[in-house]
Amino acid sequence: MWREVFRFELRYQLGQPVFWIANAVFFLLVFLAITTDAVGIGGAIGQVNRNAPFVVMQMQLLMALIGLFFTTAFVSGTVMRDHETRTEELFFSLPIGNLDYLLGVLAARWWRRWG
Repeated sequence: MWREVFRFELRYQLGQPVFWIANAVFFLLVFLAITTDAVGIGGAIGQVNRNAPFVVMQMQLLMALIGLFFTTAFVSGTVMRDHETRTEELFFSLPIGNLDYLLGVLAARWWRRWG
């Protein structure tokens, strides 16, 4: 059952502009942080190289934090959409468990982001 939820969420989210904006923000932040000195993510200043392990770790930490906010926005949008269209009662009255529903939604988000 989670596959049907996964397919629906994937198709729906790929059509949303928030997905493309989030991808553009991530791409531009990382690209500009690596190629220019104008964006200082990770602390590569002076004699510290941009590919130093500590700088790479700091950049990954900051991108994970920003990604956490984007993931929260995507999941809350799904929950609000289910509430507004009054389909939450339908989902939870069918033989689909909370875990299957959440796995389908989160798998669609993961696939859209990394797949």
